[in-house]
Amino acid sequence: MTQFAKYILLTVIALCGTATAYAEPSINSYPLPSKHFKSTIDTSEELVKCAFESARENSPFAGIETADASDDNTGLISEMKEFAAQFIGTRYRLGASGPSHFDCSGFVGYVFRNFGFNLHRDSRSQYLQGERVDQDNLQPGDLLFFSSRSSGKGRVGHVAMVVDVNEDGSCRFIHASSSKHGVVYQNFPDNGYYSKHYIGAKRIIGTSI
Repeated sequence: MTQFAKYILLTVIALCGTATAYAEPSINSYPLPSKHFKSTIDTSEELVKCAFESARENSPFAGIETADASDDNTGLISEMKEFAAQFIGTRYRLGASGPSHFDCSGFVGYVFRNFGFNLHRDSRSQYLQGERVDQDNLQPGDLLFFSSRSSGKGRVGHVAMVVDVNEDGSCRFIHASSSKHGVVYQNFPDNGYYSKHYIGAKRIIGTSI
């Protein structure tokens, strides 16, 4: 229960207790018909309603804005995509973390680090961070993980960042490719190498890493 909720509850209890103290449940020890309590009940309900309104207005937490569940990170992700795009064509080099050369995890780590996210250095360790995401629920900024020729089947050896997601669930990602021209865009699924080597996806932005 939040502090604000506790504050409202205590206020309601206090006011309800006041209403009860002024009610007369009987006359000369004989119970009154229920209709005689109607005014008391109506008064109590009105007190409860007023209590909530008063608590909201006078609560020490009234000036604190709570996060809206619908809020997203669209602006942040757009900036990350633009930043990553600056390195298109940057040459691949194993063990390099930029900015003149990158390997796959070095590139992803460099982009995320520029926006305050500290990812582990290698792709296998990065796969242990964030929250797992289903392939049909991908969003820009998510990380895609693949096995590689060097890592072996079923073991993480490559990482990329999703930049766009299409209505059919397919996406485009950016990564530092060892077999192409360094940092490039690529589509997924590709019905080829990356589809066959796909392991999973993780969400870093908006989660605890």
